[in-house]
Amino acid sequence: MSRRRKRRLKEAATRPPEMTGIARLLSERPVATLDLHGYTGAQARPRVRDFLTAHSRISAGSVVHVITGKGTRSEVEAVLPGLVRDMLEDDAAGQVDEYAGMLGGGGWVVRVR
Repeated sequence: MSRRRKRRLKEAATRPPEMTGIARLLSERPVATLDLHGYTGAQARPRVRDFLTAHSRISAGSVVHVITGKGTRSEVEAVLPGLVRDMLEDDAAGQVDEYAGMLGGGGWVVRVR
């Protein structure tokens, strides 16, 4: 057997390292999505709380997405991204195992507890 073929067989036998942390969280498919486009901060707060509470009961350990939008069409500074981040850190921390911002912004990827 040639050296090149042996090397190919050895490379094929080694598996890539398993993803962990944020990379794994961002790569998982969500079981549900909450889209907050068009909501005010006051309207969004109870929706986020209820959404996370419900999914922590019915799909614990799974990933959900909370879409906030980037706020580019807002006349003032975007409210929803910061509001949801604050909720994930404080109000809803009991239902959240881990979370990360979506790539490109505009939402949050959350693993519910």
